[in-house]
Amino acid sequence: MQNHHAPLALAAVLLANVPALAQVAPGTARAWEHERSDLTVDPRIHFGQLENGFRYAWAKNAEPRDRCYVRLHVDVGSLAEEESERGLAHFLEHMAFNGSRNFPAGTLIEWFQEHGMAFGADLNAHTSYSETVYKLDLPNSDEATLREGLLVIQDWASGMLLEEAEIDAEKGVIDGEERERDSAGFRIMKRVLEEQFDGTLYPERITIGAKTARDAFTPESVRAFYAKWYRPENMTLIVVGDLGELDPTALIAEYFAGLTVPEAPVPSEPDVGEPSFGERSFLVHEPEIPQVSIHVERLVPWADDPDTVATRTEDVDLACARRMLNLRFSELLKQEGTPFLGAGVSSAGGLRVYDGEALGVTCDPKQWAAALDSAELELHRAIEFGFQEAELDEVRANWLRGLEEAVERESTRSSRGLVSELLAAAEGRYVPTDAAADRALLAPVIEALTVEECHAAFVEAWGAGALNLYATGGLDLGDDGGEELAAAYARAREREVEQGAALEALTFAYASEPEVVGEIAERSHIEDLDVELVQFANGVRLNVKQTDFKERQVLAQARVAEGLLTLEIGDYALGWLGSRAFNQGGLVEHTADDLRRLVAGRVIGVGLGMVEDTFLLGGSTTADDLLFQCELMCAFLTEPGWRDDGLRLIAKQIPLIFERLQHVTDGPLVLEFLPELFSGDTRFAQIPPQAELGTVAMDAIRAWLAPHLAEGPFEVTIVGDIDIEEVVATAARTFGVLPKRRAIEPWSERRKAGPVRTGLRMERSIATEIPKSLVYMGFPTTDGMEAERRRHLTFLGVVLNDRLRLHVRERLGAAYSPGAQAVSNRVFPGIGVISITANADPDKVETLIDACDEVILDLALNGVTQSEVDRLKEPIIAQLRDARRTNEFWLTVLAEAQSRPDSLADIRTVDAFYADLSAEKLTELAQRYLAEGRASVLVVNPAEK
Repeated sequence: MQNHHAPLALAAVLLANVPALAQVAPGTARAWEHERSDLTVDPRIHFGQLENGFRYAWAKNAEPRDRCYVRLHVDVGSLAEEESERGLAHFLEHMAFNGSRNFPAGTLIEWFQEHGMAFGADLNAHTSYSETVYKLDLPNSDEATLREGLLVIQDWASGMLLEEAEIDAEKGVIDGEERERDSAGFRIMKRVLEEQFDGTLYPERITIGAKTARDAFTPESVRAFYAKWYRPENMTLIVVGDLGELDPTALIAEYFAGLTVPEAPVPSEPDVGEPSFGERSFLVHEPEIPQVSIHVERLVPWADDPDTVATRTEDVDLACARRMLNLRFSELLKQEGTPFLGAGVSSAGGLRVYDGEALGVTCDPKQWAAALDSAELELHRAIEFGFQEAELDEVRANWLRGLEEAVERESTRSSRGLVSELLAAAEGRYVPTDAAADRALLAPVIEALTVEECHAAFVEAWGAGALNLYATGGLDLGDDGGEELAAAYARAREREVEQGAALEALTFAYASEPEVVGEIAERSHIEDLDVELVQFANGVRLNVKQTDFKERQVLAQARVAEGLLTLEIGDYALGWLGSRAFNQGGLVEHTADDLRRLVAGRVIGVGLGMVEDTFLLGGSTTADDLLFQCELMCAFLTEPGWRDDGLRLIAKQIPLIFERLQHVTDGPLVLEFLPELFSGDTRFAQIPPQAELGTVAMDAIRAWLAPHLAEGPFEVTIVGDIDIEEVVATAARTFGVLPKRRAIEPWSERRKAGPVRTGLRMERSIATEIPKSLVYMGFPTTDGMEAERRRHLTFLGVVLNDRLRLHVRERLGAAYSPGAQAVSNRVFPGIGVISITANADPDKVETLIDACDEVILDLALNGVTQSEVDRLKEPIIAQLRDARRTNEFWLTVLAEAQSRPDSLADIRTVDAFYADLSAEKLTELAQRYLAEGRASVLVVNPAEK
């Protein structure tokens, strides 16, 4: 049985499979898995190797248009480190950006920005237990751009300078990163690693490393690690993008054939070790995590199975069984009296140590025994009685639909997906196959499945392996907690279980009538944007745009009424809960679970969201399923179910949400500072007071929301792979026959908001063991209702963010990722904020604030330079170009094409704005809004012990 999945508590660190390394002769390339597999590799991919053992794989892929994605995979991670090298693989990844043969220290990121790439978005890297990957997303795919990218990759592969001053400076940056990572969840992960992977290197080789080892790094030790592992036969280059007629093979050879092969063979990594494979029962108590996660796992030793036809198909029955049981858990979750907040089964294991099965349960600590009992009872029911044909039909239909959709969308698939597959192939035993091959392989197996086969596979899987039982989070059972947990599980397994009720056949109750259609009152076409505008006699507005960006994708979204503006100012709790509870209420004739079964095998997505000035109704579908999508959208307007299912679930979570906020730095920000910053207006807080949330009933949500859904102004936008006339006809028989819509109301009084405060200073402490402080600085600006002003303010935030990166992170190492952004409200006049958020060592808070103040003061006094404007706008221009070839972009652009026609000026003027963007206006805004004394500051520290 082949598994590459991780237990729930370890998801944060299981970044890659970990291959066992034997010594490889110098210059010998590692074999690809497809060379020894009976699977047919994706024919688009070209594999090769140079004489020095350097491997490469490249493929042409048209989307995103003009983009090219380049990755350097180095087959080394933290498991290769000796004790004195802990964290060195990750440290070396950082050093790649701090000086190389062609890019002196402090120049690389700026060079990328000048070439249209943003640090983080287009330029990044990661290190795991077993690999280091450098990531470069080139804005263009022509030969000149690819040459520039390959020059950078070549420097990373063989030209890092690793200068002493840069090494010493980067230690502070990684100290900041370690502080950023430190959290209650991270500490739980480490404790679970220590328990489950005892006897192995995994607990001791977390990629961030150890500060004691890091402090001792020298240029000599860093260079030695670099020389030992960064060698051609240990590297793979991946190139995927819109290459047109360009074959990059010769370029790859030009830049990498000259990499020198050391005389010694590639060294073997240290022995990882083996854990004890016995049964375990343990608790990891972490009081700062309010809920508890209980894990029931059956673990067997991991088997190094090849990737073949047999291994890809052998567990299909088991996978279906898991999906069927998880559907039952999702239904239980909504029932009154269910003691858990979430439950589900999955594969277990990971890290090439374990395989197996897992049951995960999340609950309130007070309910832990009942939650474990309830979840185990459902697991036992599946083992004892199996599954129903209706359940298998639903799972089968959705799986087959997914396979079919992948084939239909293959030609417009994003290059990022193919890059991920090639990285998996570079790292481990994986063969990249195309969607047609996947369908040909899996569809016959899925179609032939029986409930008996799924049941048998599930029983066999849960009957094997050693029991691992553990709980993490806010459950404290004392020193004997493991034994108490095991005893509770044993009692749960002894309970008698009954067979579940049979599922009934369903018929959709809200089908439209073909002969009943709405009258079209007006119809027009916008030539420059190629958009069709339709208005029906009932007041419904329809905006339609046909695209070829993504095959078979259709996005439909309606703006209904005026959103949270329709609430009385003091009723924020009503909206907060309504947005989270409405969708689980289903329809009058169908529960939410009924609807899930009814749409099986279709691509349907309907949900209601709530924002300041509208309700958003819609989702993703296809042209084939668009009628059903529209019928569902209409049903949610005319006959929502108003059941308590969602509200009941949220009510169980609210106490845990507020308990968590007592232990995290965001707590005082959300609960105290933001309401104060916005002059007591709780609409700008992220969550209402807990006392207010406890008083809201579904009847109150219904009384507020129902009239707006039934009669509120309705403008729907449909974008994607469609036929425009078919869309208009579909809309006519659905949206066109809705009850007449009222006119848009301005709600002028409710658009008034108190000013954003200046000079506010707040210091708070929280109960936490995490030695990390938060600094938040907010500068009032103004609203973003006028596009040019909004863009200038947004760009000023980009400039400030870049200045912070240069001054605070790179020069001081005071924080790993200080960040700034500008948010300019488009609903409430005068409301806008430029904010800075950063974490720091509690002893360095004032140092951090002083460093941020220096940046702000310099920007306010000396302004913005044209050179940084020209450098920083290039990544934004590239991102805008990419965004224009997405349906999501046009769904947003066209959302108010009829109700607010001037909104279309945004897309028409954006190119000219960036072409003419100058430093003068930005400097003026910096002087106005970043002046000394305007900041409001929050500092959150750990409470003193």
